[in-house]
Amino acid sequence: MVYGIGSGAYCFLLLIVVVVFGLMNNSKESNIVLTYSYVSGGTVFRKVTQWDRLGSVWMGQYDLLWKGRNAKGGKPYTCKTAYGPFGRECQHNQRHVSIDLAIEWIEALRDASSETERRELIRKFRGSAPRSLSAIASLSPEEQAKANKLLKELNSFSIGSRYRKERKMEIRQYFANKGWEIPPATPPALMEVFFYFYVFILIPGCLFVIFYILFKYCLA
Repeated sequence: MVYGIGSGAYCFLLLIVVVVFGLMNNSKESNIVLTYSYVSGGTVFRKVTQWDRLGSVWMGQYDLLWKGRNAKGGKPYTCKTAYGPFGRECQHNQRHVSIDLAIEWIEALRDASSETERRELIRKFRGSAPRSLSAIASLSPEEQAKANKLLKELNSFSIGSRYRKERKMEIRQYFANKGWEIPPATPPALMEVFFYFYVFILIPGCLFVIFYILFKYCLA
């Protein structure tokens, strides 16, 4: 009885924690805000980073992170904002923005040379996603390099990995955001050999050994 009461109290407290943090992660306070002068983000403790104090931007397993400084020459800090595989909704047009595209936007604003250029970039970012798809071959060399890198990651072989499945969702969303066409995947020859070996040799062989052992011991 004591164990049951303790388990119930633990589950109740755990449920409260999950609900509270879930509301914080999905509240307006956890939004990533891009302006012509700064970027802000975070989940519980908000960080506002001026563009000239912004460092590297990268992707965590379920978060978007960047390095910043409080002042010129000051101590650096890391800002971390939750970012799910389904992307985040843009406030201005309800467009779902993938984490790869968000990083691309932040880096473009960071590297802009003037406030006017940043205003123009933000105006461009507010636009809708392209309605027609462009073939990879029609893209610029830089875009082709990025597309091919993501396609390699998209077509990589993985078994039973939740994060890998979510990452592939993010890549597909990025291609949709950019209006790039995903070419049909062709499985590598080695993967085909492994598949046929697994289906026609390994599985039948294991079943044969199992049935042989069972048959032998049943006769004995």
